[in-house]
Amino acid sequence: MNTWRSASKLLPLLICLVLVVTSCGIMATSKEKATSLLRSQIELRQEQIAEPTPERAEQMKAMGMNMDNLNIQRIFIYLSEPLTPPQIEELEVLGLSLYLDSWIPPVASHPEGFIIADMPIDKLEEVASKDYIVSLDSAERLAQPL
Repeated sequence: MNTWRSASKLLPLLICLVLVVTSCGIMATSKEKATSLLRSQIELRQEQIAEPTPERAEQMKAMGMNMDNLNIQRIFIYLSEPLTPPQIEELEVLGLSLYLDSWIPPVASHPEGFIIADMPIDKLEEVASKDYIVSLDSAERLAQPL
């Protein structure tokens, strides 16, 4: 009987520990979903908006970034399944323009499919926090043949 009383006293502590570890894992995961390239391009956009320089503009162009609207970043959204209508609506409410006809489904060698979207640069963390999104990457690159 003493063992049960000791275990029942530890149960609330164990539950709290599990909740803390789980919530920390979720926060870290959402930050890790965006590639370093995507984060650096968004940072360049924010810097160019705050303090425009011709040098930064040239650097952005050399990276293949679209300069028409600095507040918007074109991205790849990687998913394990196609977006559902409620997920589409949720992303559109955040201001994303989804190119639904760009959906490329997962295949055997690539377990995630992807869709292209235009995202307001201030929505990166909100988009990355969605549990149905596997990862995010820049869709703005200078493509060069090897």
